[in-house]
Amino acid sequence: MFAEGMATVLATRGWTVCAVAFTTADAESAIRRHRPDLGMIDLGFPDGDGLDLIRSLAGLAPATNLLLLTGSTDAAAVGAAIRAGAGGVASKTQGIERVIAIAERVGRGKTMTDVCAVTQGARIPRRPAARATVATLLTSRERDVLGRLGRGQSTAVLAADLGITVNTARSHIQNVLTKLGVHSRLEAAALAARSGLLDRAG
Repeated sequence: MFAEGMATVLATRGWTVCAVAFTTADAESAIRRHRPDLGMIDLGFPDGDGLDLIRSLAGLAPATNLLLLTGSTDAAAVGAAIRAGAGGVASKTQGIERVIAIAERVGRGKTMTDVCAVTQGARIPRRPAARATVATLLTSRERDVLGRLGRGQSTAVLAADLGITVNTARSHIQNVLTKLGVHSRLEAAALAARSGLLDRAG
């Protein structure tokens, strides 16, 4: 869900998304076939490890800059990703604008990491709500807010567009994250893309 949602968000921003892969084998095949400027690699795959995939791609497709995008990592994993050949590491807990900024920099061949270490014992995020339940979980205003998050609007812009205070906007955003069981704007934006809400915001 997250991978497809992220691809949709990037496409709405004018990016050309060559492929979305769910296994290391498919990801390697897609990158070798399309030779994109940027490959966004998750840390975990059903059939293997993202770090091993980065090591493989660094040799097989050196023209493709690789970004490790992960929801939970630590300083050791960041260092391992860079040593494996990644040009950068971004956290899914960052806002979508921040992730896109990192991706753009890495895609140009720059090195950038922007991940906070995850301490042991941190609470495991709950599974995001299924697509079919989004409409029933959120109020009309909250669905509007979710759509705007999917378009990358900041809290201030969102508040101005809706004619509400920044504090009220923050409250709506927190309600959306809580109801959907996600813990970042980026996760919410991915869910918005999968739920067809990107075009519903006014």
